[in-house]
Amino acid sequence: MSEENNRLDYGYVNLPMNVDEILGKDFWLFENITAAMLPSFTEPVKLTASISIFVRKGKFKFSNNLIVYDFEGPAIVNIRNGETLQLLSISPDFNASFIVMSKFFVEDIFLHINDMQNLSAMTRQPVVKIPLDILPKFESLYKSLSLVSADVSNPQLIKALQHSIIAFYYRYAYRCFDFLNSTADSAARLSDRFIKLVKAKFKTERFLEYYAEELGVTTKHLSRTVKAQTGYSAASWIERFLILEAKILLKSTNLTIQQISDNLNFPTQSFFGKYFKKNVGLSPKLYRNS
Repeated sequence: MSEENNRLDYGYVNLPMNVDEILGKDFWLFENITAAMLPSFTEPVKLTASISIFVRKGKFKFSNNLIVYDFEGPAIVNIRNGETLQLLSISPDFNASFIVMSKFFVEDIFLHINDMQNLSAMTRQPVVKIPLDILPKFESLYKSLSLVSADVSNPQLIKALQHSIIAFYYRYAYRCFDFLNSTADSAARLSDRFIKLVKAKFKTERFLEYYAEELGVTTKHLSRTVKAQTGYSAASWIERFLILEAKILLKSTNLTIQQISDNLNFPTQSFFGKYFKKNVGLSPKLYRNS
């Protein structure tokens, strides 16, 4: 693999919408990535591709949609299209393989596994440990995917890659998620549903009453449950998603501050500026230029 192909692009990864286009832009496999090969970044970035990381060894701390995960390999990390990633720390002995998949590549896979018993657990938890007895199976999967993707003369290459992954999930990978279904209680499920709803609605729905009504609970119960599960109040989650999105738009786009204010449904640019400075300590303009 060339040095150019080994380079990972964190931020807005522009992949094609059509799976019939160039294979390399629908499925990328990066093998044996070390800490020295990863770029240094501290700002949150939003991905427009899905990434699955097979961590063989080493420690890796990151936040995904503002929730911090601190783990050690062997493990699988799945960051989905549209989610926000921020790398916090990585150990020198880190070694992993990355799969980057376009939106429709992943959607086609989920069409086949939408009846899988562990699907909700898979979407709830981005990091899972790999049972040691099936660790060699993961190594074999990545070697197989590397060989399959190298056969560019195969007209069914995309399908071959997708079905290799699907078969692996049904045969081995499901075991990584079994414990999540058995350990999730009603409080965890409510918190998961709340955060998912906030992620979808934070631009237009700022009041806790809306979320409590949608989830069929009182605001008091929702606040108490989310605080106990995540360490942050329910109201602060709405605020945190707003600020996070504002930071991303300021750093990763050429939108004007007025356009960003409109995008986030603030009544005026001035109101947005005051709100942002109160939470970040800098005006939007100063933050963009920092």
